[in-house]
Amino acid sequence: MKKYLLLGLGLVVIFVASAVAHMPAKVVNWLPLPRELSIEGVSGTVWNGQAQNVAWQGQNYGQLQWNVNAWQLLTADLQAKVRFGRGSDVDMIGRGVVGYRLSGPYAENVVASIPVANALPYLPRLPVPLTLEGQLELTIQSLQYAAPYCHQGEGTLVWNTQQIGSPLGELTTGPIIADISCHDNVIDVKGSQQSAQVSSGFSATMQQNRRYKTNAWFKPEEEFPQQLSEQLKYLRPSRNGQYQFDYNGRF
Repeated sequence: MKKYLLLGLGLVVIFVASAVAHMPAKVVNWLPLPRELSIEGVSGTVWNGQAQNVAWQGQNYGQLQWNVNAWQLLTADLQAKVRFGRGSDVDMIGRGVVGYRLSGPYAENVVASIPVANALPYLPRLPVPLTLEGQLELTIQSLQYAAPYCHQGEGTLVWNTQQIGSPLGELTTGPIIADISCHDNVIDVKGSQQSAQVSSGFSATMQQNRRYKTNAWFKPEEEFPQQLSEQLKYLRPSRNGQYQFDYNGRF
């Protein structure tokens, strides 16, 4: 009797495991999703699947693919490798690891790329009219989410560009690199740039109340354009030849 009971129990376990493993990803259509979120073209399983279109508040963010690490569930950690952005309205693509553990949502080794022109609407308004081109590449080594931004996190932002345009002329800058860190919803950014025409550095801090403070400087180098040099006579540099700018505001 005991043998048959164990056999029956084993068959039930196998049946449940098989049902869960092959559960179609379309069950997401039955979930009570937020009104602002739209998910279309779901296929595959809950463990390995994709959605052709994911939209938030009418903005299409393209395709989403996921592969859940089932073994991580044994440690109460829901973790998945994802790829996203193919076909998005803002041309943003990326990949990485996202998950949810007892301490909350997190992300690791996420790499995302977006044209700088498509990112500008989400950034603070520029104090002067500039023509910005190139690609923004964000790498998140680690991020532990806590409303509204993050509890802890580290990352790098690279702006792959060659020049910045202004009403007075173009300035060759080369790539601009910034390190990003977060601690208890305070985000700090520190970056720099170096070219034959100009060198610069900047730092910024954003609080959870959406207020920000920035400090930036630039220094003309040997090949600094003459037409721009003429405009600097109205400004006063520091002893080491740097021109300093500070801004405060709110998103």
